[in-house]
Amino acid sequence: MPQDVEELLAQSAALVEERLGLGDRVHEPRPIDHLAGFRTRRAAEAAGEELTASGYRIDGLYRRLLTVWLEFSAITAVDSATAAAFTREIVPIVNRHGGTYDGWGGFLVGSDD
Repeated sequence: MPQDVEELLAQSAALVEERLGLGDRVHEPRPIDHLAGFRTRRAAEAAGEELTASGYRIDGLYRRLLTVWLEFSAITAVDSATAAAFTREIVPIVNRHGGTYDGWGGFLVGSDD
């Protein structure tokens, strides 16, 4: 069953708010890691090809129990608009290949950096 983009957008917005509360300068680009799980290696690889074509870098592909995990990343800001844009881009790709988007994360960029 495809994931609900609106639900994932709400989770992403909450993560941005949490980062702001921690003093993250969310408008500054930094490496952001993403994770998605798939039932088969073929599905993960197909999603990876689409994600690469969209500008993401594939960082890892591995099986854990019954799930094939695809790790990918991009250098981007994490302000509300940017996080919403990459969520809207990633979720349909992952959904097309029967996967589950597990979200994003990365280092905080603080005032002492």
